[in-house]
Amino acid sequence: RHEVPGKTPDGMSADYLTEEGQQRASERGGEITEKNVAGYASPKLRAQETVDLGLQEVDAGVRVINGQLEALKGTGAEGRTDSQRPENAFRIKTKKELGVAENFKRIMEDAKAWATDQIDSGSKRSTYDLVVQFYLDNEELCQERGVTTPNESARQTAYRAAREIRMTDHFLEDSDVRLINVSHGPKLEPFLKQVLIDSAGKKGFESLEEIGGALNPGERFELKVDIDNQGEKTIKLLLRGEEYDIDMDKVSGLADEYEESLEKE
Repeated sequence: RHEVPGKTPDGMSADYLTEEGQQRASERGGEITEKNVAGYASPKLRAQETVDLGLQEVDAGVRVINGQLEALKGTGAEGRTDSQRPENAFRIKTKKELGVAENFKRIMEDAKAWATDQIDSGSKRSTYDLVVQFYLDNEELCQERGVTTPNESARQTAYRAAREIRMTDHFLEDSDVRLINVSHGPKLEPFLKQVLIDSAGKKGFESLEEIGGALNPGERFELKVDIDNQGEKTIKLLLRGEEYDIDMDKVSGLADEYEESLEKE
């Protein structure tokens, strides 16, 4: 998820990072230890900014695969037709499937009202966590109001995950690569709900409390892909210090559904 954004008057995320968000994005870049790193983002500027600031702060020994944007800056830059944030130092490839849950504010009032009722009834969960829970639990309401549904969010995230995992087929032996994809809340939780498998073999979850709540700004899950000498892959999902198995059949199925929806557009 992108780092801490500003806020619009109606309480939604503004398309820039706060100073705190910028600082945290830069700090996370310094934590990257892989030999190579590439970054992708939602078309939204706050997501691009999260990636770009991180890439600017990686250690000198880390190779940034994203090309630099120097050639595109200066004269004529304002006439560019791509979606690059003008202040980016690196070209950040933007991916539609990493974009926001469209029209989320159409359910925000109901979600906040439900969250308030839960808190008034004794819930210790945060308002944001409860808002995301409301989203997960209301597929039909989202569909009725033209909001990207939880299932659609899961399919979009699965499509991106499946493509990144397939990309490892082309890695050379001993490759050490981190691929960063920056998206939005609440796009990630619907995916996790459908694909993670805990240590007891339980698939998914009903309440976000089972995974420690909704993801905060800048929080992430990781897909760790190890490939043995025979080319066999072991894939684990890392989240908040816990290691989960991942239902790759479900990931592939969701990704295929999203691809089919693209063909119908």
